[in-house]
Amino acid sequence: MRAYLGIDGGGTRTRSLLVSETGDILGRAVSGPSNVQQVSMEALHGNLQMLLDQTFTDLPDDVEYISSCFGLAGAASAKNKDEIREMLVSLTPVPSEAPILTSDAHIALIGALANRPGLMLIAGTGSICLGRDGNGLTHRTGGWGPAYDDLGSGSWIGKQAMQMTFQESDGRRPAGPWQRNVLKRLRCASIEELLCKVKTGEITNPQVAALTPMVIQLAQAGVSDADDIINRGVEELVRTVTVTYRKSNLEEAPLVLVGGLLEKSELFRERFITRLKATEPQILIQKSLMSPIVGAVVVACKKSNDGLPEELEKALTAELVG
Repeated sequence: MRAYLGIDGGGTRTRSLLVSETGDILGRAVSGPSNVQQVSMEALHGNLQMLLDQTFTDLPDDVEYISSCFGLAGAASAKNKDEIREMLVSLTPVPSEAPILTSDAHIALIGALANRPGLMLIAGTGSICLGRDGNGLTHRTGGWGPAYDDLGSGSWIGKQAMQMTFQESDGRRPAGPWQRNVLKRLRCASIEELLCKVKTGEITNPQVAALTPMVIQLAQAGVSDADDIINRGVEELVRTVTVTYRKSNLEEAPLVLVGGLLEKSELFRERFITRLKATEPQILIQKSLMSPIVGAVVVACKKSNDGLPEELEKALTAELVG
């Protein structure tokens, strides 16, 4: 019997799902982070070894071959992909073809659209839009990181708040809510302490991104600068989606919205949807059809088959697995 292994690895945790050709769940587990840009090879190996040991604990004797897909954060731009692939091969206890190594964003796209053409916008701490065209090719816009890109994301919004804070402190902006609120959120007693922590890296990008709810609250309270930041963020994300839509050469395109900024903030989500409809009415918002880890299983299966086995496809779209 052939089995299919999907791995969804990020900066916080890694999840596995092993299924049979008929869709039976043979194993699943959770372990530590596997962002290949943030953890060492030793830590990556240890976390994946623990994950797969747990996944294969009750592996049936009749499993003869495994196809696998590892969707790991940071894999798309990793310089040591060959080294990572060699390590992945060594972790599988039964014969298998070379594992597919791809990004967590790619498996999220496949899962969200159930392997069909369409678009997916991720806007949380970072931002990126992926599109899948009619030929199965993937197109990317944005996602180049918080230092120089990720426009419209939580990190971008947080940086705007930081800029407002420093400008307010030195008189380039009139006294307002920025310095008081940002210092409180970042637990700094003074603007000098804030600057010191920024320069030494004590204040991290996720902490800056965590200022986003504060900016949204200020916008809701009628602070014009905060409202302007939200509107500019929305415009950047709409532009990112529009460019991806054109690259993907689709007519009517479903768009799945993923990430805390779009899923947890009603104000931001509503403004984004309103602006997108006015700009590209052919893009239709839809809910994610399957989870990223199921997307990884689909990728593993597609490598070995012309199409998904009917029984497996039904199981993968079931709520229990998704």
